[in-house]
Amino acid sequence: MTNAKQTFGLTLLAASLALPAMAQLHNPNGLAIDRRGHLWIANNGANSVLKVNASTGQILQTITDGLNGPSRLAFDAVGNLYVANISGNTITEYDTAYTGSGPGPGTLIRTISGSFIQRPLGVAVDAYGDVYIANNGANNVVAVNIDGSSVETLTADNSGFSFTAPGALAIFRQDLYLALGPGFGENAVISYNVGEFLTSDPKERVVFTNSINTGPTGIAFDTAGNVYVSDYYSGTWVQYNSSGVFQFAVSSPSPEGIAWDAATGYIYVTNSTANNIGVFTTAGAPVMTLF
Repeated sequence: MTNAKQTFGLTLLAASLALPAMAQLHNPNGLAIDRRGHLWIANNGANSVLKVNASTGQILQTITDGLNGPSRLAFDAVGNLYVANISGNTITEYDTAYTGSGPGPGTLIRTISGSFIQRPLGVAVDAYGDVYIANNGANNVVAVNIDGSSVETLTADNSGFSFTAPGALAIFRQDLYLALGPGFGENAVISYNVGEFLTSDPKERVVFTNSINTGPTGIAFDTAGNVYVSDYYSGTWVQYNSSGVFQFAVSSPSPEGIAWDAATGYIYVTNSTANNIGVFTTAGAPVMTLF
C-alpha cells in the first residue's frame, strides 16, 4: 500500500519529468532560425550547438560531434547546418533531416579543414553550395566549392577596402553581407553581389555603419529588407533599412549573434556575457528573455 508521503514524492517526480529540458548557455555566440522556426545556438563555451523551441527555450536537440569552439551558424538551401569552429579552424556540416532522406538529424556530414581556415568567425552558403568563410585571424574571406577545396581568397574588395577582422557573414537573396571590425577598415557591414564576390570582383553595394555602434558580429534580415546587426563592443543591436540608413539601436550585453524569426516576427540576440537570449520586436521593444 502506498502511503501519503510516497504518493507526494511520486507526484513531484512526475512533475519534474514533465518540465521541459532547459539549456545551460555558456558564452552563446551565433544564432540561426531554420525553416520550421526552431532557434539554433552556437553554445561556444560548452562546445555544442543547441536546437531549441524559440518560444520556451526547451532543448530539442544537442549536437557535439566535430565541434571545437562553435562560433557562427548558417543553413544551406536544402537545410543542412554549417558551423564555424573558431578553436578548431574548421567548418562542420550537419544533416538536419528536413527531407528525411539524409543520415539522420544532427549527423556530421563532413568537415572542411585546411590551412586556408584561420580563426573562422563567419560562414555562409550560396544557392550552389559554395561555402564562404570569414577568417578573423587572417583578415580575409575564403570561398570553398562543394567538394571542400578552396576557390579563392580575398583580402580586399574591388575598391581596395581591406577585409579587416571579419566577424560575420550572411547571404540574403543575391547579396553577401560581410561584417568588418576596426583597424585599417571601419566598423561596418558591407553588401556585395554574390556572383561578383565569387569571381574575385566584389564591388560594394551598400555600407551599413554609423558613428556609435562598433564590433559587428551578427547579421539578420526581415522580409521588408531591414538589416539587423549585433555590435559586440558597443553592447547594442541596431536596425538599418535596405539602403543602409540607420534606424535605431537597442542595448544588449555583449551581443554575439542575431536572428529574425519569420513566424513570430521577433528578433533574437545572444547575450554572451549574460548567457541568455534576448527577444525583441522589430521596433526594439523587449518581449522576453530565454534562459
